[in-house]
Amino acid sequence: MQAFATKKILSRYGEVETINYGNPRLQYKSNLIRFEPSIQGIKMMIHDILRFKDRNKVVNQFKKFIEFNLNMNLSKLVTRQDIQTGVINDFDVYVCGSDQIWNPKVVSKNGELDPIYFLSFVNKPAKKISYASSMGSYRFKNSEKAKVKDLLKDFTTISVRESDTQEMLSQLLEREVFHVLDPTLLLSKEEWLEALKIDRNYRSQKEDYILVYVVQKTPSLKKVVEFAVNQFGKKVVIIDQAFKPFTKADFHIRDAGPIEFIDLFSNASLVITDSFHGTCFSINFKKPFVAVRPAWHGGNRIESLLNLFNLKDRFISDEKDIYKLTVDFDYKFLEKQLQDEREKSIQVLSSSIVS
Repeated sequence: MQAFATKKILSRYGEVETINYGNPRLQYKSNLIRFEPSIQGIKMMIHDILRFKDRNKVVNQFKKFIEFNLNMNLSKLVTRQDIQTGVINDFDVYVCGSDQIWNPKVVSKNGELDPIYFLSFVNKPAKKISYASSMGSYRFKNSEKAKVKDLLKDFTTISVRESDTQEMLSQLLEREVFHVLDPTLLLSKEEWLEALKIDRNYRSQKEDYILVYVVQKTPSLKKVVEFAVNQFGKKVVIIDQAFKPFTKADFHIRDAGPIEFIDLFSNASLVITDSFHGTCFSINFKKPFVAVRPAWHGGNRIESLLNLFNLKDRFISDEKDIYKLTVDFDYKFLEKQLQDEREKSIQVLSSSIVS
C-alpha cells in the first residue's frame, strides 16, 4: 500500500517505475509456506499449512493488485546481484522508502544492513532521495554508524517517518533530516477510494461494526475489544490470517486483499489496532479509534504519529487506559492538521525532485 501511494504521488513529476527488489528475508516472509529449522519454524510451517487456502488467496490478491497498479511483474524479481551489475541504472531520480527498510532486524536474517535499501548501486548524476524511510525502534550500533554515514552521504534529501529517527540521524549525519508522513497518508480517503475504484455506496459489511486489526494478540487487547462491545453494542469484524480469532467475533476475515482492507476501514464505526498502518488509515479516514501499545516493541512509530496530530489520548499503553475508547476527539482540528502535514511532506518530496 505504501508503494502504491508513493507511486501515485511521484507520478505527478514524471514517469515512475517500481523496482521489484527481492530482498531475501522479505521474500521468504511472503512465501505461502515458510519454514526454518527451529521449533518456532516448525510451528510457523504448520500454521501456514492450516491456513493455506486463505493465505494463498491473500497473496494472489496482492500480486494482482501490484501487477495492475504498479506495472511490475512479481514473477520477475530483481536480485541484489542483478542490481549490483547495473541492470537498472537508467533513471534520473531514485527514491527509497518507506517502512522499516533501514532496520536490519527486519531486512536480514542475520541482522545486517541491506545497502540496496540505501541506494548503494546508484551512480551520479542520478539523484538519491529517501522518503519516509524507517528503522522502527531499532538504533544503529556504534559499529554500524560509520557505514550508515557513508551510505547516506550522497543523498539529495533524507526524510524519515519517525521524529526520534529524525533527531538521531540529524545528529549522526550533521545535516538536515525531514520528518514526513507515511505515504499512505499522502492520499486522502477520497483518493484511495477512487484509485482502488471502490464505490462510495459499497459496503462489504451492511451493519455498523467495530473493526479489529492487530498484529500481536494479547490478553489486554482482548479486554479492550470486550469493553468496546459492551460499551457500544456493535458487531466485531477482525482482519487477520490466524486460524481462529483471538476473541469473540461476528466476522473473522482471513483473506482480505487491498480493496476489502480499504473498504473495511472506510466504513468502520470504531477501529481497534496495534498496527502502525492501522493507525494511519484510522487517522486518514477520520475514524474513532484506539491504538494499543504493540506487545513486541515499544510502539515508537505509533506514538510519533499520534503526537504529530495531538492524538496521544488515543494510545492505550495498559488496561487502565481502556476508558479512552469513550473519549471523542476534534475532527476539524485533525482534518486541518492532516492537510497541513500532507502539504509539507509533498513539498519535501517535490523540492527534492525538481531542485
